[in-house]
Amino acid sequence: MKFMGILLREGRKEDLKKKYSTKFNEEDLDFILNISDLIDFNHKYTDFVLKNLNPNASADELENLNQIEEVIELIKDFNKYSSQFPKKDINQYVSFNELESVINFVRIKNKDKELEGQAKKIYEKGDFVVIQPKTEQASCKYGSNTKWCVTSKDSGHFGRYTAGRQGLYFIINKAKSTNKNYSKVAIHFDDSGDMRYWDSQDAPMTQREVDVFEYAFPDMIESIKNDYKKYAGSMTDRILTETFNMMGENSAENKNYLRSSYNLSTLIRGFQNNPDLGFGHSEARLSISLNSDKENKLIDEYQVFITYKSNGETMFTANIGFAGTDEVSGDDFEDLGLEEWGMNVTYNIGRSPAETAEGVRRHITHRVLDHIVNNPKLVQKVAGTSRVWRADRANYGYTFGKNKGLIKKLVDWLDKGTIGTKLDFLVDIGKLDKKIEGDKPLYSAKNRNTFEPSSRWRGQFSSFFASAKNAGILDYRKIGKDFLLKKGNNFDAFKSGELKAL
Repeated sequence: MKFMGILLREGRKEDLKKKYSTKFNEEDLDFILNISDLIDFNHKYTDFVLKNLNPNASADELENLNQIEEVIELIKDFNKYSSQFPKKDINQYVSFNELESVINFVRIKNKDKELEGQAKKIYEKGDFVVIQPKTEQASCKYGSNTKWCVTSKDSGHFGRYTAGRQGLYFIINKAKSTNKNYSKVAIHFDDSGDMRYWDSQDAPMTQREVDVFEYAFPDMIESIKNDYKKYAGSMTDRILTETFNMMGENSAENKNYLRSSYNLSTLIRGFQNNPDLGFGHSEARLSISLNSDKENKLIDEYQVFITYKSNGETMFTANIGFAGTDEVSGDDFEDLGLEEWGMNVTYNIGRSPAETAEGVRRHITHRVLDHIVNNPKLVQKVAGTSRVWRADRANYGYTFGKNKGLIKKLVDWLDKGTIGTKLDFLVDIGKLDKKIEGDKPLYSAKNRNTFEPSSRWRGQFSSFFASAKNAGILDYRKIGKDFLLKKGNNFDAFKSGELKAL
């Protein structure tokens, strides 16, 4: 079919060459026949053009946007509006002037229709009509004969007064359109929804004037306020749509993760709306990495799915979930299980979609980082073959970095198979003295000779014993009322130097 179109065009071109070879010189004729707009119409209108063009105009004159430029615009508009013309065959027109007069009429009519579509009629009753202009062109038309800056063409004022959740409305008095001050009144809503009134001379109306106006036309003012509420609400959805189609990157980092040489990093790339799911669905990509000066390890990666919904005019809710990808594999990969976790969050809408999107990305990266920081798989990844435990440094300070001192005495005591309580251990290593009175044991600090019941000594070295149990070096078994010391799960790992405090 494409080949047939080419043949048709070339055939018409050759026929036109023969037909007008005596009217135009070869150079001018070639120039006209090779005009891209005429070619695009498969030379459908070229015969009319050649028939009516002035043969005395040189190719240089034609190329300098003289006669041919205007003719081509006529041809394009005829093709665009041909269904609206009484004579639909271009060859029925006897001259360019006749064609232009008909086209100009249609141009004006369609321009008015286009302008009507660029404004929204909010209210009309009696002599008054309320218009919400949607474009600068409509603002200039409906705000004519005023001094409003939003009617200045190409000034940018219209865009500045309608950006975001701002609203602009024109009240037009059809009966007294020449009244100096009140023939037209503009109402502007700022981003916070506060209203301001401006008279035709672009002067802000006083509160007294506003009160009189609102008292005289309550239905009209109420219709404007109600429309703005709908407009602002729909604008919130438009802002959210733009927000969640705003690509960017944000990251969060835990430096020297677990006191290692690695930094734990979360990086999010997005957002992109999913049109297949309709409004309120967006996606992003989340990467989790361990980075150091020597290497960067990509640990896990997820597709982030976000369902968002406006919550009033300044807030929105977002449900955020994660799905693993098949794009991460190898020795560094660890499945951190974010599929079983998610977030339900309420956010504020920022000053711009870009600012809001950045805030959401930043929040997600920090929340994910907080969630995975104690993940056992990730912890073990950093620890390597060693067993690890999280020291309570803030309260106790014990990390058992080396097998010496009091911890070595405990390890040696347990290694001998000794059975006893904490107090028995402290007595055996010489920290306490013990004696029996009747059938009750009494204890004293070494060489103090002040003996007291065991209940008095329950807190002795409590930080040490709590840390040893937390590290898994020590554990307890209860027999009767006594808690007897035994080896913990990490006892052997500590003895062989393979237990690390985080």
